[in-house]
Amino acid sequence: MRTTAALTVRRCSVADASGEVRLEAACVAVGEDLVVVVGGGRRYHLGAAALAISIPSLKDPKARTTSSYLASVPGHKEEDLAREGALQLARALERQVVVTVGIHEDAIPSHRIQAYLALFDRLIERVIADERREGPAGGRPTGRARALSRRRRTVRAR
Repeated sequence: MRTTAALTVRRCSVADASGEVRLEAACVAVGEDLVVVVGGGRRYHLGAAALAISIPSLKDPKARTTSSYLASVPGHKEEDLAREGALQLARALERQVVVTVGIHEDAIPSHRIQAYLALFDRLIERVIADERREGPAGGRPTGRARALSRRRRTVRAR
């Protein structure tokens, strides 16, 4: 059986002003879903992975609810980043999202940790903006992005 589906991969990165602290992401559109692999520091790895889903609420089908599921490597500290990144992306894009995070630096000072935390927030914002602008595989926006696109077309048509 032959399929015409394809995986669309986008890359983005953010860095501090010095360029020494940097995070990279590979974003893979898997149909309507999204997988984001984030790496940083001296050695990229899988520290934690989170799945977040955004579905209609059981109480109010017009509202959405978001849940997350987490897996992490013992001793790694990326759980919160993976979970929060996946939840932010799922809420903003109304898609199922997996985020993996692996950032490693030996004897990292606290100011560098803070720099990575700030960069992670910027990276997630950038992924949201890119995905809303480009849409998933095939370039077709979904969820909120589709509604915004319709509103833009309506405003231009007036």
